[in-house]
Amino acid sequence: MGHDRNKVIKIAEGEVGYLEKSAAAYKKDPGILDHKTAGAGYDNYTKYGRDMHRVYPSTMDSHAAWCDAFIDWCFYQAYGVSTAKSLLGGNFDDYTVASAGMYAKHGALDKKPEVGAQIFFTRNGQVSGCYHTGLVIAVASDGKTVTTIEGNTSATGTTIEANGGCVAKKTRSVTANTLFGHPAYNDGASDRTSASDKTSDKTEAAKHYDRKEAGTYYVCTKSDPLMMRAGAGTNRKIIVRVPKGGKVQCYGYYNLDKDGVTKWLYCKYINHVGYLSRSYLRRVQA
Repeated sequence: MGHDRNKVIKIAEGEVGYLEKSAAAYKKDPGILDHKTAGAGYDNYTKYGRDMHRVYPSTMDSHAAWCDAFIDWCFYQAYGVSTAKSLLGGNFDDYTVASAGMYAKHGALDKKPEVGAQIFFTRNGQVSGCYHTGLVIAVASDGKTVTTIEGNTSATGTTIEANGGCVAKKTRSVTANTLFGHPAYNDGASDRTSASDKTSDKTEAAKHYDRKEAGTYYVCTKSDPLMMRAGAGTNRKIIVRVPKGGKVQCYGYYNLDKDGVTKWLYCKYINHVGYLSRSYLRRVQA
């Protein structure tokens, strides 16, 4: 089953307007955490912290700064514990430095804005300087601004509020101090559009559908793993590294170079779907 970024975005959009609760309101009625606006305060009491602490108490605090807990919660609601952790780099963590570090460990942290990416605001352009985070839901055509949904932020204004009081939609500038973590989606969406955009890689690939290319293949690199990418091209985001000898299923989609030679195949490896270079694939003979 595909992991569609729009599923996470839809959940995040449904949370816009949620207000964190005061300690007094929580002590009077713990159920207040599930109300969107009642009991508002600035004591970091939220349903996001509560729920994530329940499912993963080792790294998720119940009542603490919650911008990162909000992102983890959205993925948890969309895909459950195991898949959500995998998409986010291997674990849940409400510490932005730790979350960005997990993306970096998997080669999935850069300065390239992308719909569905987790945006990190930093003081120095490095993982060590991360102090606030959100979910990118749109990218301007020039790549200079993004629309985000953020937890623990201010309701209005453009100041990056690292300890605000609500879930809000924001327009943010992409600067030298902005980093983007790329969850391991496999929905075939292009880097600067939503998964439903008609110009996505998957839709483009469908224009070159050929059953002659469908079948089972083995990775035949000399030693290093073959990078499965979100689009046809070595500049596209890495989804997973397929080891030498890895067995993949090709659906028949492919990308042609200017001479009409097949260069990229649209394949599935375990639960990951993306593009692999045809040059390093050997078809299994029937």
